[in-house]
Amino acid sequence: MTGSDMIKKLNIRRPRRKLFLALAIAAALLLMGIAAFILAGGSGVKPISAGKVAYGSLEKFVKASGIIESAQKTEIYAPSSLRVQKIFVREGDWVSSGDVLAEQDTEVLSIEIRRTELSIRNAEASLSNEQRSQINTVTVARNTLGSAEVALQTAQREYDTLLNQQGQEPAVIAAKINLDTAQRAWENNKALYEAGGLSIEELTQTKNALDKAQSAYDDAVRAASAALNRAKETLATVKIRHKNATDVLDDAVAKNTDPAAAALELQKVALEEKLIKLRDARFCSPVAGRVTLVKAKTGAPASGLMFIIEDDETLIVKARVEETDIADISVGMTCSIQPAGRPAGRDVAPDVAPDVAPDDAPNYALDGAVTLIAPAAERDESGAFKAAAGDDVYFTVEIAIEKSQPWVFIGMNAEVSFIIAERSACFSAPRELVKREEGRSWVRTRDRFGRIIELEVKTGIDTGRMIEIISDELFKGMDLYSW
Repeated sequence: MTGSDMIKKLNIRRPRRKLFLALAIAAALLLMGIAAFILAGGSGVKPISAGKVAYGSLEKFVKASGIIESAQKTEIYAPSSLRVQKIFVREGDWVSSGDVLAEQDTEVLSIEIRRTELSIRNAEASLSNEQRSQINTVTVARNTLGSAEVALQTAQREYDTLLNQQGQEPAVIAAKINLDTAQRAWENNKALYEAGGLSIEELTQTKNALDKAQSAYDDAVRAASAALNRAKETLATVKIRHKNATDVLDDAVAKNTDPAAAALELQKVALEEKLIKLRDARFCSPVAGRVTLVKAKTGAPASGLMFIIEDDETLIVKARVEETDIADISVGMTCSIQPAGRPAGRDVAPDVAPDVAPDDAPNYALDGAVTLIAPAAERDESGAFKAAAGDDVYFTVEIAIEKSQPWVFIGMNAEVSFIIAERSACFSAPRELVKREEGRSWVRTRDRFGRIIELEVKTGIDTGRMIEIISDELFKGMDLYSW
């Protein structure tokens, strides 16, 4: 090849090299644009942070509603129906132990007592020592017979009630209803299973439920039968005791035929009853505390509940906890109590600005600790469980308020937050910004070059709103992005 031919060939290749160089530069620019597009979230707009990493304490709560009550409550009832003459206290008064709350009108009662005492002295003067000895014998025998009669009536009533209910006891009826329901469910599911519409596992569950209902019914029948037998044996024993007491009294009366002796004994009993009424005619507080209820009315006969005295400085909360949460609560557990009624911020917290509305005032929570957990679910007045099968079941939990406040009153509604888990000095993030799949967790953030990355983290306490996240690369205020 001559020199001129080589020069011509080189001149032809140079334009091709320039073309390849231009194409390479264009491809690089295209890749840089795509990368910028991806980093910007694929829209050409810079992504906006959806939240930040928080640092501090994290607590997981179980919440329940309750009523604020006094830890020490005393109810005072009327011992007699004498009219109320004077009331010395009002609701809200503080009383000490022994303070008089009210007095009854005893004028007529005092006259009756003096008359009865005179009658007794006259009757005693007419009796000899022997007669009085016989009277004492009759009195003891009569008291013994009276006790035997009460026991007999009680045993007879108990036996008659169980005998009349035989086969119809509430527990037996309830168990029979459950058994019939389980039997129908078994028959229906058996038919579905045979038709191919039900699995063997579901059929087995139905059979297990039927067996359990049958066992409960059998237990109820046996328990009812055992109760009836015990009542029958008790009645037979009490009848023997009553017969013996009757014979003893007959013998004692036969030795004392003086009608005056029996009349004297009756007067002594009447006098004792009147003296008890006189003694109890003054309602006195047995404890120190705040009067929270006055039902006594001046001029009206005393009846039933008259006063309630409570210690308003030692308060508790009786909360109703759902069965799904009760296993997480234990005696001694700390909790936060939020009374429904609380003062405006400007009245209690001077550091709150005057223009802050009451609804925006601080949350005045009280500290407390669990002191009692009911061993069984709530029951009604008959002793049966309140909740039927399938209904919400609640357990009563008592919480002692560590330090009460002047604005907390007995009877207030309160929300209790039981702290079942807590962590201090930890990082956390909004729950929706943490992605969790197959035992792994990530958050979406930026690296030091500003690129959106997925940072793998470990998780801890989950409060439902925030979740603890753990990683050496986390810092307070780190921007997080939604998925």
